[in-house]
Amino acid sequence: MVKMARRFKAFTASVVAVLMAAVFMAGNFAYIQPVRAASLEGVTQAAGPVPDGSLRVHYQRADQQYGHMGLWLWGDVKTPSEQAGNWPGGAAAFDGNQTTSYGAYLDIPLKDNAAHLNFIVVDKTNGVKEGGDKYVALTASGPKEVWIKEGSDEVYLQEPSGPPTGGPEDSQANFPAWSQDSVIYEVNVRQFTKEGTFAAFEAHLPRLKELGAEILWLMPIHPISQEKRVGTLGSYYSVADYKAVNPEFGTMDDFQHLVDKAHDMGFKVMLDWVANHTGWDHPWIQNKSWYVTDAGGNIVAPEGWSDAAELNYDNRDMRAAMIDAMVYWVREADIDGFRADFASGAPQDFWETARRELDRIKPVYMLAEDDTQIGLLRQAFNSNYNMGLFYNIMKQIPGGGVSAADVKAFLEAQAKKYPRGAYPMNYITNHDANSWEGTASEMFGGAENLMAALSFTVPGMPLIYSGQEAGLNKRLQFFEKDEIDWSDLSKQDFYKRLIQTKRENPALWNGNAGGPIKYLAADDGQVLAFEREKDGNKVFVLLNLSGTARTAAVRAGASAGRYYDVFGQSYTDIGAEQSFTLAPWGYRIFAKSE
Repeated sequence: MVKMARRFKAFTASVVAVLMAAVFMAGNFAYIQPVRAASLEGVTQAAGPVPDGSLRVHYQRADQQYGHMGLWLWGDVKTPSEQAGNWPGGAAAFDGNQTTSYGAYLDIPLKDNAAHLNFIVVDKTNGVKEGGDKYVALTASGPKEVWIKEGSDEVYLQEPSGPPTGGPEDSQANFPAWSQDSVIYEVNVRQFTKEGTFAAFEAHLPRLKELGAEILWLMPIHPISQEKRVGTLGSYYSVADYKAVNPEFGTMDDFQHLVDKAHDMGFKVMLDWVANHTGWDHPWIQNKSWYVTDAGGNIVAPEGWSDAAELNYDNRDMRAAMIDAMVYWVREADIDGFRADFASGAPQDFWETARRELDRIKPVYMLAEDDTQIGLLRQAFNSNYNMGLFYNIMKQIPGGGVSAADVKAFLEAQAKKYPRGAYPMNYITNHDANSWEGTASEMFGGAENLMAALSFTVPGMPLIYSGQEAGLNKRLQFFEKDEIDWSDLSKQDFYKRLIQTKRENPALWNGNAGGPIKYLAADDGQVLAFEREKDGNKVFVLLNLSGTARTAAVRAGASAGRYYDVFGQSYTDIGAEQSFTLAPWGYRIFAKSE
């Protein structure tokens, strides 16, 4: 059986409960996906070989003082910290004598057949945590060493360069001009229509054009493996052939017709790409060296995903074949980019090589399903998932646990991590969240539209999932047919206005094309007030983070002026200091364009 969900990569419920209760602080908790390394070839081990059955964690601080710092450990470690003592005394201590030119290091003994390690960096003298909780997935091929540094939540698979608390560098990735003001629409072909085909979905393109979405991200279109299949139709993410289409959806000609029609209408089309694993009857399975194997030489499944076989990125032939398959879709079908499923499940250097090959054909857009490996955004990817905003901010707001100061602290900390130009993808639902965590209305209740307004106005590219504009009120089955009900499009106009505002006002554009966020003082801690400005174009935003009506005096200062009220559909003057009344979970968006 799969663990909770074939595609859901959140922590287990028990861990989430502990973390939310004990760890939540804006900017101080990171949703960490598994880090799967393949090869650390060429990395010099100045401290000698890593002991068998251990993971070496290298740690760098600006002050080079390590004696008071430690790692609170849990997961597949021989001695979890809670067995070694109470918090924070049970943390494994760094030894100031165990150092390299990078910093201090700890060798952590692991259980046999260890699959994952969790840890928190903590000051053992006062219990103050440094950064977020970290999760490292372990396989037979590695990693044997990881690197962390003060001021970053990233777990590096090779020694990083730069100062431990240095500011963000420039992203070296190519950003297609068409992506600067875009919104992504995720297409679940199977559930979109009664027929569940490319041709049936194509009939919806005029409505999506009217909505204003520009990028269509198609969930995996490939044939699904029969062997070890879960459910009747199986998971889209158990790929049987990277160069074919799922006959459930139609033929290759049907797919090409959809892409051509979408392009004619001004859309861009991205494919969902599964690089960490294949299905068990994929032709590559005959090449055992292309897959991760256990001590007995048996191909293994990624933890929790019984219907998948994990690929071995130490194998150069497999890497070349994977890149060849990606190139095929760009060259032959004119695809415009990829959403990389479980992006940290393949090495960063693989993605960088793939990106170079794809960009030789045409400028592509790359989205990483990840928010822990910021290095992926340096050259390979344009954006990643804003999991921190979703889990640490949005999902906590309905319970009353988040203030305006928390949101500000989170966004400021996040901005310091990203390479300049790169940005997150903001969302309030997607295929994983809908199927495994609940509908948007279940998660957010009356705050659903507030969450959407937040996702469209803070820095990042917004996502709309299939049916979101129809108030999707059911958890779509993942392995069976479960058609979306399109009878109520009452939210279509709401999202149309959000998209129109974003696309027409450069202040809300993505990455360097958009304006920075400037927080405005409000005398109510539950009212988040901010402005974004780009070349004289401004957006003034007020968000009530509570379920009660609020009246707040907001100091707009230089932001004062005449604005268009996006949802009031009228012009209004905003003074240098003015009181605003917001309904429970209310939002006001004012725009001014030059």
